[in-house]
Amino acid sequence: MEDRQDEHRMLADSVRDFVRADATLSRVRALRETHQSFSREAWSRLADVGWLGIRVPEAAGGLDLGVAELAIVAEGLGRGRLPEPFVEVAGFAAAVIRSGDNDVLARDLLADIASGRRLYAVAWQEDSQDASPARPLCTVQPGGAGPVLTGRKILVTPAEADAYIVSAASADGIALYRVAADAPGLDVSAQALVDGSRVAELRLHGVPVPDGDRLASPGRGLEALEHGVAEAQVLASAEMLGLSEQLLALTNDYLATRRQFDRPLSAFQVLRHRAVNLYIQVELMRAALRQAVRVLDGDDDLAVRQQAASRAKARAGSAAMAVAREAVQLHGAIGYTEEADVGVHLHRIVALSAWLGNAAWHRRRYAALLPRESLEAVS
Repeated sequence: MEDRQDEHRMLADSVRDFVRADATLSRVRALRETHQSFSREAWSRLADVGWLGIRVPEAAGGLDLGVAELAIVAEGLGRGRLPEPFVEVAGFAAAVIRSGDNDVLARDLLADIASGRRLYAVAWQEDSQDASPARPLCTVQPGGAGPVLTGRKILVTPAEADAYIVSAASADGIALYRVAADAPGLDVSAQALVDGSRVAELRLHGVPVPDGDRLASPGRGLEALEHGVAEAQVLASAEMLGLSEQLLALTNDYLATRRQFDRPLSAFQVLRHRAVNLYIQVELMRAALRQAVRVLDGDDDLAVRQQAASRAKARAGSAAMAVAREAVQLHGAIGYTEEADVGVHLHRIVALSAWLGNAAWHRRRYAALLPRESLEAVS
């Protein structure tokens, strides 16, 4: 156990050093003026240090480590506000691909992710208010030359993916297919979110999908999606923890250096109390995240994993938003300006708190997943 803690500390230090060497905030601001939300060059550097392959099996060129290691990197990259879609690809897409039942295709796709050669995005959502993948309207039907996909997917991230993992309903259940970004019959439109990231809307008009592109059969597709969504929700919580840690650090530095009435702002008791409240919110997020990571690395039961993921995501979403709002207010008027670094982190938190279900949605799901005897005891 102690050896693993030492390894985790070294990994966290490596992420911190990586972020320090990259002018992340200036890159985030510069990317807003382009039609790209991240840098392919920076993505290649993430592959070079091995972090894109943390959850990739060794047979596919990865490290075959756990959610704990991936969460450490996600937290550190969040603290540095790296704009690259680490959680979306190395976390979400890799988890879904790994859970499919086409081993040959999965190995190829995971090798692409670990090497940084290609980016994959999971295209599963069709209703912005529903974070459950169990009811897709997109369908797979027989075509003249083989199966074809018809339907629509929204909020697909990253929009700049080279290919998509698309969920589709069939008579036998939900299946998953690889669809290239330039596939015939696929229309892709993109839009920017508040944090500068870009999401795509896919319209599939009879897109052909050979059997070799079926990642998960109808008997396995939904389970693969559910496991991937749960893992991504925990990793999004880890990134929000990192963002909140940085907001707390920025706020404490500002209170210590900004002076009013010949005294630093940190000398005023009411402001110290508000800063302590931020610290408490960050530690509550950390506790929920640690519990969720332990569950995902140690329990294969889907309902247990979903419950832990919802607990972490609900706590992270509400706490991170509270930290972001308070950090802006404690910075005073400058906190509302485009030049203030707190705003860059706030924008990312707004996007992440809504992604894969907001806090209210996860509180409802957490309650629905509680055993009946637990509910009766509470009542």
